[in-house]
Amino acid sequence: MTNSLTGITRRLLVGFGLASLGLVAAAQSSYPNRPITLVSPFLAGSSADNTARQISEIAAKDLGQPIVIENKPGAEALIGMTDVVRAPADGYRLLWAGGGSLMGVPAMRKKPPFDPVKDFTPIAASVDFSFFMYVHPDLPAKSMKEFIAYAQANPGKISYAVGNVQSRMIMGDLARRYKLDMVQVQYKGEVAAGADLISGRVQAMFGTTTQLQMAKSGKLRVISTSLSKRSAIMPNVPTLREEGIEGAEFGGGWLSIVAPAGLDAAITAKLHAAFTKALADPSVTQRLQDAGLVYTPRGNGAALGEFMRSEYALYRKTAIELDLVRD
Repeated sequence: MTNSLTGITRRLLVGFGLASLGLVAAAQSSYPNRPITLVSPFLAGSSADNTARQISEIAAKDLGQPIVIENKPGAEALIGMTDVVRAPADGYRLLWAGGGSLMGVPAMRKKPPFDPVKDFTPIAASVDFSFFMYVHPDLPAKSMKEFIAYAQANPGKISYAVGNVQSRMIMGDLARRYKLDMVQVQYKGEVAAGADLISGRVQAMFGTTTQLQMAKSGKLRVISTSLSKRSAIMPNVPTLREEGIEGAEFGGGWLSIVAPAGLDAAITAKLHAAFTKALADPSVTQRLQDAGLVYTPRGNGAALGEFMRSEYALYRKTAIELDLVRD
């Protein structure tokens, strides 16, 4: 009797298991069967947020379901990032991740809120953007060498704005290497930081293309870029390497699409194909170029994951060197 019951139990368990596998397979084949949410941890209307909307509109056509952008800014993008980390790994909640926050926020914590490599499934991208050194026109520095020399000769007289994690690390690294005594002023974003830079409340900032129009109108001066080569949108601006300036290994910034860890491979492949196709669309490419952004294919999810792993190692190393790691 016992053996008979055991056999029945085993057959029932096998049946349940096969049924579960069938449900999973059906879910994978029918994905997506409802709208997808792409969480944007940036303010609505920012260049990063606008880019998310452009590519999502095209990817949605390929996937056959709407992609809804949900803005969750704040706390250095931590609100939006933790929202997606805690979401089910079913492909219906994704993150439009910025490299500076995705890597920098956990890199600066003794107990990181998440692991940017282990806790996310890489999907597609990245979209790369430039970081420029902006200074107020009244500052007597027309190159990074002149800026460093002026800062060394005038300790404590330069205040620099920090609008994101990456700019904080670039400026901090330069200050450490060249023993610059400057005052760091932190802002919640580059818009507020740029306003104070234009008014002269602060004199310098490493930032994205957000302030580029102000520079082109003469309200700010651009003296360098952290990119490995000159930017096509500011070809007359030399790189730090050209001037022989050490440090700032970060180059430009980047954006990518990730999902919670453990996302099924078939769903990952569908999303990767749709977003990769959208990013390569000529209309998107032109809009990116107009905004000073460039799509840089980094292969499939595994290749993007390796890139993210190396980036996190760099951010963590820099955070430790600059004594930025806190509880």
